[in-house]
Amino acid sequence: MAKQQKAGRKTGQSAGTEPLKKILIAGVTGTAVTFLVLLLCSWLYTKTQLPAWSAVPMATCAVCLGCFVCGMILARSFKKNGLFCGLCTGTVFYLIYLAAALLNGQFDFTAMAGIKLVCYILAGCFGGYLGILLAERKRTRRPA
Repeated sequence: MAKQQKAGRKTGQSAGTEPLKKILIAGVTGTAVTFLVLLLCSWLYTKTQLPAWSAVPMATCAVCLGCFVCGMILARSFKKNGLFCGLCTGTVFYLIYLAAALLNGQFDFTAMAGIKLVCYILAGCFGGYLGILLAERKRTRRPA
């Protein structure tokens, strides 16, 4: 007769894929938020007469929002290491930016690239910290 497993305990393959599933959900959500904010910015450009120089800061803010949301969801799902989750999130988003720049033929590291690195990492870390705070608040909430 097969032994019954304890409730809530994972075995085999499902135990190893759980963190990967959380990372994938957070990454897809962060990318979707970035896409939606970029879509909103492009709509704003078509409806108003914004100067061309404002495109780069708007795109940076859109990616920062995506990093923030991704770090928050990742830290909230893991319920620990919020700053590390945010740091990894910001680094991955920056590596995607760097790969796109290299594929576009931009091989020099400018001051704007350094600013984007700092902004992406800080946004991810803030999101990770907020995710930990939200997870703690949910865990310690008592019914009235």
